[in-house]
This record gives sequence, structure tokens and C-alpha cells, in this order.
Amino acid sequence: MNKKRIRQLSGFLSAVNRIIPKRKKKIVFYSNMGFRDNVRAVFEYLLTCPGAESYKIICAVNDYQDFLGKGYPENVRFVSPLSGVYHFFTGRYFFYSFGKYPVKPSKKQMVINLWHGSPLKKIGNYLDDEDQNFFTYVLAASDFFVPVMQKAFLCDPDQIVVCGHPRNDALFCKNDALQRLSLGEGYRKVILWLPTFRKSDFLGADDGEIQSETGLPLLSTMAELEEVNERLMTAGALMIVKIHPAQNLSAIGARDLSNIRILSNDVLMKADCDLYALLSHADGLITDYSSVYFDYLLLNRPIGFTVDDMEEYIQNRGFVVEDPVSLMPGPLLKTSDDFLRFVSSVLTGSDGYAEERKRVGELTNRYHDGKDARRALELAGIL
Repeated sequence: MNKKRIRQLSGFLSAVNRIIPKRKKKIVFYSNMGFRDNVRAVFEYLLTCPGAESYKIICAVNDYQDFLGKGYPENVRFVSPLSGVYHFFTGRYFFYSFGKYPVKPSKKQMVINLWHGSPLKKIGNYLDDEDQNFFTYVLAASDFFVPVMQKAFLCDPDQIVVCGHPRNDALFCKNDALQRLSLGEGYRKVILWLPTFRKSDFLGADDGEIQSETGLPLLSTMAELEEVNERLMTAGALMIVKIHPAQNLSAIGARDLSNIRILSNDVLMKADCDLYALLSHADGLITDYSSVYFDYLLLNRPIGFTVDDMEEYIQNRGFVVEDPVSLMPGPLLKTSDDFLRFVSSVLTGSDGYAEERKRVGELTNRYHDGKDARRALELAGIL
């Protein structure tokens, strides 16, 4: 279907949505990339709130079958995204993080675009001219990101609310993520490596697929990965490599080693383990251009940035700021030796970036209290 037909269909459905009555006590959560991240964080918090049982709560998610029979309250129902269309049209409240129904909310609806992070790489209308504004409000983590989100979604400034990301609440809570994933105990340090996807059939994106034996940045051969494993083993440390959910897994050739574990999103979902619960256990983070590091700044722990393909990435995707390095408070890792040095610094506790992380963290995160999910529900008028 071409863009003109999509716009026509969207306009028709939006007109229909304006005249359909809404159930004042119906809340709908939507995701087409798994029930996780901000949308699930708001859902889970809602269930702990007094009065939640008085609402009809619908979760329209692509993996809905995984949640059937899991003992949720009687007022909670899991359905497919297709079935969720009906509930969107009849619901008063609607939350989404991944995907959307391209239908404008009526004046009787509250549609909250939780999004899925503070963008460093270009998103939305930075990349194309498609209409992205199908919400009442969209969340931002700080004032710094307000103009970024406005440009990304071509929305009015008063549609952007600085709230924080509900998924970050997990960073402030004790949890058993390592046990859920059967990763063992007794490690002196845990390092989490979260590479951004480079190629995704699901998203129709190609940001320059990594051509290497491992499919990972910097460590292009298994021999280099094994060298890092030796360093970790000597120090009694663990490295967890969590592959991005949009990444084509066929491109990943890395395999588990004694002190390096390669995890896909499916593994986390089957273990019912939240990524941000896992992130709270990390003594150091390695990533590239992922929004996750803005979240991790809430903990002010060491971050290393794999930027060996930055120039290529600028050409293929690009960033929302002129100088992305100014927002990267940690060593820039361009070679396997740089990677190994950063791992060693985390293992030995050598850290020269704490003040710089604090500066960027205060710029990019207004709230540091673990109450982002509550703020999202208050914004919607549910609490």
C-alpha cells in the first residue's frame, strides 16, 4: 500500500474513531515487538495501584499467547494486535512503546506514546516525512530532549511531557535477574555489552551490517573474543552480551564462552527477565549509539562506547545532535585493544569519567527517583 493510500485510510479511521463511544474504565497497552520495555513497566506498576481492579485492562501484544494462563487478575486480558484494534476504538486510555495504530486519538481518549528511549540516533521525522503524531502526549526524559522529540514526531510542544522512562524504575529495585537467567553466582564484576542493531528485516532498516566472524563491533574474530574471556576468567568476572531485539540473529556468529554469555531477547522473555533489571546488576556498560546508556547514567557507572563505525553510521543513519561525542561520557573504543583496556579498567575499578557522566546524566535525565511509571499514569489521569 503506498503512502497516499495509507494517509487516506488513516484519515478515514481517525474520523470513525471520533464518533465511537469510549469506555471510561478501559485501559489498553499495545506493542508489536514483545510485551516489554516502557509499556510493560507501566502495566506492572498499574497492577500494584489501589483501584486497578476497577478497570478493564487489555494488553494487545504480538506475543500475547505467552501470557495466557499466567495468573493475571480477572480484569486483565491479553489479545493479538489485530483484536486490539477494537479495544483501541472503544478504550479511554491507550499506551504504546513499539508500533502504533495510525489513528488520531479522539477528544475522549488519552493516548500516551511512551516511546522506547532518549534518542541519540535519528528517528521518526528525522528520517522520513510520514505522519508520526498519533498521540495525545509523548514522553521525554529531560528538557534537553523536548526539541528532539518535537522534531522526531512533528508535534506541538505542549504534547511533549518530561516524565522519564518507566522502564528505568527497575534500575532502583532489587531483583533476581541473574538467577532467572541461570548465569551463576559469585562473580566479582558483571559487564553488560549491548550493541545496537545494524540490520533489521523487521524494521526495514540497514545501518551497515557488521561483516565479521562474530557479528559484533570491534571484536571481529573469535580469537579476540576469547582473549577478553581470558581476562574475565582471571578476574572472576562475567560479560553478558545482549543482542538487540531488532537485530537479525543470523548475522551473529559469536558463541558462549566460560565467562561470556550471548543472550537474545527471546532468552530474556522466556526467563521473564526485564532488561533493565539485568542492567541494574552491571558494574560497567559497553554500547555504541543505543539510548540505553542515557538510562544507565542514572547509576553513574562506567560506560565504554564502541565507535569504530561512527563515520559510516553517520552516513547511513545519522544522529539528532551535531556532536554526539559530547554526549558520550566515557572512553571511545575503536580497536580491540581499546575494548580490552576498558574491560580491564572496570575490573580494577579505574574510572576517570564520573564527573563527566554526572554532567551528561543531569542534562539528559530530569528524574532520578524511580517513579517514572507513576508519572505516566498520573499524566493519563488514571491516578
